[in-house]
Amino acid sequence: MGCLESRASSHGTHGRIPPKPTEGLDDDDLGWLTGGDKSPVTPARALASTNRNSGYREDAPLTVRVQIELEGGWKDCSTDEMRAICRQLAKGEVVFQIHARGQNYQVDFSRAEGGGTQTNISTGKARRLRILDAGEEEPVPEEDVAVGSGDAPESTPAPGADEGADALGMMDAAASAPVSPEVALQKSYGPQSKRGGASMHPYKVLEGNEHAKKCFAKFEENEARLCGEWAVFYHSYSFAALIYEVHAAVGSVLFRFRSQYATLPRILMHEFKETPDISYLMKRFNEEFAENKRDHHPDFRRVGLSVMCSLASTGPEACVAMVFIAGYSCKDLSFRSVLENLLESCYVPRAKVRKLADEIIAMSEKHGLDVSQFGGKACQSGKAGHLMQLFIKRKLVDKLVYAAKPYGPVDEERMPISQWLDSNKSTQVGQARVLAHPKYFMQANCVRMFVASADPTFHRNRQAFQDELIRKLSLILAEPSLRERAATGIYGGMLPSWWTAEDQRKHA
Repeated sequence: MGCLESRASSHGTHGRIPPKPTEGLDDDDLGWLTGGDKSPVTPARALASTNRNSGYREDAPLTVRVQIELEGGWKDCSTDEMRAICRQLAKGEVVFQIHARGQNYQVDFSRAEGGGTQTNISTGKARRLRILDAGEEEPVPEEDVAVGSGDAPESTPAPGADEGADALGMMDAAASAPVSPEVALQKSYGPQSKRGGASMHPYKVLEGNEHAKKCFAKFEENEARLCGEWAVFYHSYSFAALIYEVHAAVGSVLFRFRSQYATLPRILMHEFKETPDISYLMKRFNEEFAENKRDHHPDFRRVGLSVMCSLASTGPEACVAMVFIAGYSCKDLSFRSVLENLLESCYVPRAKVRKLADEIIAMSEKHGLDVSQFGGKACQSGKAGHLMQLFIKRKLVDKLVYAAKPYGPVDEERMPISQWLDSNKSTQVGQARVLAHPKYFMQANCVRMFVASADPTFHRNRQAFQDELIRKLSLILAEPSLRERAATGIYGGMLPSWWTAEDQRKHA
């Protein structure tokens, strides 16, 4: 479920690693990191896409905000200034003039890091500019984690008495709040994995593995708690875990992603420029991927996840419980350069990349994460599997998910998939593909995730590993201008409207 089908395949890897012959290599091979445009992601490049250009015509709503740095901090430019600047950038112009408030200004977005300046031609006074994505959602309030983001992993310290009492009070209030008829109906159907009289016989493979049984019991609790407003999916992966963990730590440092609960499958926003929602992914599948590797195609893998729709799934082609226990095998491929290229893509200074990669691999070994494919050690248990429980707000399901057959073709009989998932039918048989768009995956009021590792040592140590990784990245990205440059590049040339240069470690 790195893709679901554990079949042999052959992909190249990102950047400098040439494709290698593989034996037993399955879909968890990080083929989604192959190739890629290494050019800086600037506002001019980010805005030069068809789906954004319409917003810069007269009277059309703007999808971004342009801000200028004044003595009192960052302030929005006027709508006319925003439209004039964005119109030029959408044409690919990076140095141009505009007229605003009776003055002529030279605007320059030619710097590789993506920031801009606005200079008054008469006075020579220059000020910094930045571009923010207006966004569809604001980040969920910090206190919401006590209400609905789920129980923390085993290693999470218990809250203090006062904090715990406050959290319980908030949870009681949330539980007693009135719910809509639609949410009440979903709650009456119960957990998605148990609907339609689903059999729990796939759990037989968990017998004798108390750790795995405990992980699945926690997932069941999450489903029962969240089934009213959220549909659930299961994504299995193994050697991609280190990449997912680095994504999560970077997301925590720069964007307040709650990495204590889960990894982050994708983080580079510009990869989604041509695929902003699931309709584009289905279209691209039919036109580009259907006859060429299907969901194994690197361009598909850069944005898509293969998932099952039940914790007790039996197929087609994958059983979640069996995949979690058995994991995946992957041979004759080193991902060390994949990690280094990822760190560069996350704007870690190039001079620090190699040393940081060494430290991350050593850190992984210390906490029990299998990094045998990165030149490090395997986990002691030999169980390298990981399972992500992925909750998507029901209103977003048809924007981010489609029902799929093995290898990714659309399963029209279960489309739109929301109707199938909102019903009381069994979801034991049926795959899906999810658009793992970071814009939604980093917002806890859109997507919520929890992870379990088949190796009990790393499962127990995961939060400590994340804490150490976050501290390391926070030191490297501590300087505010570097932090802003990194966030701008990762977010596709413009920042989310709620972003701040403040050190985000306290929010992790």
